[in-house]
Amino acid sequence: MERVLPNDVKPYAKSPVFTAETVPDNLTSDHSLKAGTWGLLTVEHGDVTFFTNGQDAPAATLGTGDTFVIHPQEIHYVRLTKDAVFFVEFHR
Repeated sequence: MERVLPNDVKPYAKSPVFTAETVPDNLTSDHSLKAGTWGLLTVEHGDVTFFTNGQDAPAATLGTGDTFVIHPQEIHYVRLTKDAVFFVEFHR
């Protein structure tokens, strides 16, 4: 699966900055973005591991400065290290 944002999408919202202490439970369990909404996960510090539904192996392990594109309606969840800091920018 290709992990680039389409050329025709624009950012419209951004999540708060999350840490291991502030990440909502729904981000660490199966969830998805709405149809037509793309996510750009950005890791500011630490490590965030991205899993897709039904996969035992991570789709990606991201470190400080890494970004990762989340596809619309892709069922996924994240795991993070205690020092992780990240946010998601939403595009449509």
